[in-house]
Amino acid sequence: MKRLLTILGLATLASVAGAVIVETEPNNTFGTANVITRGPSPWADVGVMSLTAGGGDVDFFSINLFEGEFITIITTPIEDPYSDPDTILGLFDNSQNLLEFNDDAGSGFGSAIRWQAEYTGVHYIAVSGFGDDDFVGDHSEDGAYILTVSTVPEPATLLAIGAGLAALAARRRKK
Repeated sequence: MKRLLTILGLATLASVAGAVIVETEPNNTFGTANVITRGPSPWADVGVMSLTAGGGDVDFFSINLFEGEFITIITTPIEDPYSDPDTILGLFDNSQNLLEFNDDAGSGFGSAIRWQAEYTGVHYIAVSGFGDDDFVGDHSEDGAYILTVSTVPEPATLLAIGAGLAALAARRRKK
């Protein structure tokens, strides 16, 4: 049993060890969105991205979510110190309808969204510069930012995971 748990733990670590959100241009439209490959919830990943002013630069990413799952998306500006670029953030459904929008979460110029998925399937994340509320690249922001994306299962699933772990621990104590 101990060997099985060790193997499962190592396999889980290996599956996320190389995971990093990568931006490859062009990713300025829903059709050219970079795919975020994710693992099972709970899951988190991060990557350094950039916006370019005046060139229609919007960073689009696609990610598969499960119904009831929570997603958290955060942008953190990393230039001039931590104030450039001034990002805006949008989360869209698979029909390209805006589900959530944020500009300036907290006291800085980064953005943040926390949302519970209403369906299983593809969702889109869009990052653009301040003033580009239509996500078409009409902004003057320029610079690097950190994109952090994480998912957490809905509470019932999380409770089931916890119950399963508790049962394993109880079973081990009996032996």
